[in-house]
Amino acid sequence: MKSIQLVTAIIPIFYFNFMIQMMSNSTHQIQSNSTHYPAFPSLFIHAAILLAFFAGVNVGSHIAFVVGNELPLGKGYHTFIQIHGHLQLMGWAGLFIMGVSLYFLPRLTHIEIKPLKKSTWILWLMVSGLLLRFICHSLIPYIDDSPWYSPISLLIVLSGTLVFLSILLYLTILIQIIKKSFRKKITDNRKIALFVLLTMLGWLIYALGNQALLIIMIFNHDIALMHNWNYFLIDLFIHFSIFSICMAVGIRTLPLFMRLPVIKWNVEKFAWTFATLLFIIFGGKILYHFVYHSSIAYIIYISSLLKDFLMIWFILKINILFRTRPPWTTGMKKERIPHRKEPRNNLPDYGEFGRFEWLIKPAFFWLLIGLLFDIIIQFSLLTKRITEISADGVRHIYLLGFISLLIIGMAVRMIPGMTGIRKLTRPKWVAPLAIIVNIAVFLRVFTLVLPTQFISAFPGGIELYNQLFGLSGIIFLIGLMIFYYIMFPVLTYHKNYT
Repeated sequence: MKSIQLVTAIIPIFYFNFMIQMMSNSTHQIQSNSTHYPAFPSLFIHAAILLAFFAGVNVGSHIAFVVGNELPLGKGYHTFIQIHGHLQLMGWAGLFIMGVSLYFLPRLTHIEIKPLKKSTWILWLMVSGLLLRFICHSLIPYIDDSPWYSPISLLIVLSGTLVFLSILLYLTILIQIIKKSFRKKITDNRKIALFVLLTMLGWLIYALGNQALLIIMIFNHDIALMHNWNYFLIDLFIHFSIFSICMAVGIRTLPLFMRLPVIKWNVEKFAWTFATLLFIIFGGKILYHFVYHSSIAYIIYISSLLKDFLMIWFILKINILFRTRPPWTTGMKKERIPHRKEPRNNLPDYGEFGRFEWLIKPAFFWLLIGLLFDIIIQFSLLTKRITEISADGVRHIYLLGFISLLIIGMAVRMIPGMTGIRKLTRPKWVAPLAIIVNIAVFLRVFTLVLPTQFISAFPGGIELYNQLFGLSGIIFLIGLMIFYYIMFPVLTYHKNYT
């Protein structure tokens, strides 16, 4: 296992040269565009997919395969779990959020800004920091008793510093957008500035916390971060940054792309309610760590329940799963052009983006499942009853089921228009991609949340359970390859489009 882990840690070096060449040849995609809006930074998406394939998902697949086949876990088991989580948050989800938001938020909020010269630095710092963390932290479990621990550990702290600097530069751009956004008069059903503020806060706290945990780890001569605080930061980043930006983009774009009902409810009040619950939950967890009192715990559980029900209300309100209300196009009086090609049923496109809805709708289905499981967990904590549903299982539903599927689905639908190609050159591959990644999610999720008694009731159930868990990561890797195959012509299209 040691040799496999070391090889896995060195793989990114080979594609790092490819990334350097891509960056030097395509920097103009980031820096040169119109006077007002920046061009789409395609390199962020290249880096996100490549880091996920060669590092984040690769490590996760390796861990799942080892666990699923009951192989020795090895000394670096917990270390590799943390590396996998960090790379997926910052590399896969983080770089996607950065790339899309640098292009999309100025347009979404109608804020005209100059081309973003900081984008290249943001990308370089983030990719360099993540690669350094991946390679150096992967070595730490095997050199903790050798003289190499000190210099390698300093490189790990440097990796966190590079990621922190990248996030700070990114936040300076978001601050410009927020400052100008608050000055504009926007209707209540389109106010997403608070979601952007929550996103910024999540980035900042995660960056500071991650750097602090790295320093504490090295100071204590450990090989992994403090587990409870690491999970706290992951959950905080998911709720503050990822959920917030997903809801903001969903409110402003999903009705258009999916022909959903028009947003008539007060988005600002919803955002303030969501933010208040998040501050109570995570502020309460910090307080509970220092003041161990049962009343604080109950406040956290009840607030978590309210947050879950609020997010379920959001899913039902945007009407993406069940379509119980007419779309925003209902009642529009427009004469039909006889020779014009008819769009797909209940969708505004003509199939040029493939079956992207097979990715976006299941993403919200998995989010709903995760919220329902979390409600069970919170009720069990309130009533002091034991449940086999783990918080880690719910976390995987959020990250793999909701966030990853939504990233892929929105990418195949939105990025072609952002780069100027306006359609996919390989739309027929989207359907098999959707099937493969949903299978991967299902295999990973149900093996984490199903009760052991239910699984053991079937002959050979435990063995099959473990094997399917081990295969889930490999299947998702196949899905990533197909995703990059679909997106590569889109990301390398060089039209100067705004």
